[in-house]
Amino acid sequence: MRRLLILTSALIVLIAVSSCRDDGRTLRDPPPGFQGVSISTTTTIEPGLDPGDDDSGFDTFDTTDTFDTGEAVTTLSIPSLDDTAAVTAPWLDGGAIDPRFSCEGLNISPALSWPAAPLGTAEVAITLEDLDVPTFVHWIIAGISPDTVALPEGEVPIGAYEATNSLGDIGYTGPCPSAGEEHFYVITVHYLGVPSGLLDGVAGAELFATIATAEVETAEVTGTFSRTD
Repeated sequence: MRRLLILTSALIVLIAVSSCRDDGRTLRDPPPGFQGVSISTTTTIEPGLDPGDDDSGFDTFDTTDTFDTGEAVTTLSIPSLDDTAAVTAPWLDGGAIDPRFSCEGLNISPALSWPAAPLGTAEVAITLEDLDVPTFVHWIIAGISPDTVALPEGEVPIGAYEATNSLGDIGYTGPCPSAGEEHFYVITVHYLGVPSGLLDGVAGAELFATIATAEVETAEVTGTFSRTD
């Protein structure tokens, strides 16, 4: 009985070894109805960004995974920077600006939030422009830390400074078109590659020119405003 067990064990080992041996034989074709699974990944890198850095705060990689079962394809995508580079304001993009932030209301700067700064940003600046009267300076604020992604209503962050607006005051002055007119406005967040290096009360035109030459990326929100009287 013991000899029979030994022979049986040896036979099992021999079969196992033979089944694992690479003897050049091809595998049998899969049975009818078998569905394979393939996975493909495509990665794109935003121009100018280091592909080895993933601490920038941006989704700089656009990755697509495709699962093909032979019947349907499902695609999963991570949003790119272009999909998220927008400023959030108390109104919808392109919508009517709340009178609270105009000359008819409290005339204070709105609460804003924006995407995290790209790698290499030294400073953040914000401008409010009237697209119908582009020479009028409503609001320019600079010196905001690149780590900042939001600004409370009516506040100036520590270390930041504001330009003199077209009314001769330092800081914000809101939309105030002539009665019966509707004007279009844009709030832009500027990501600067170098510090602006100016001081509180600087002329609006000077600070705006400095921002324009130093910016590496922008995000924005638009709105409209018309006075009731």
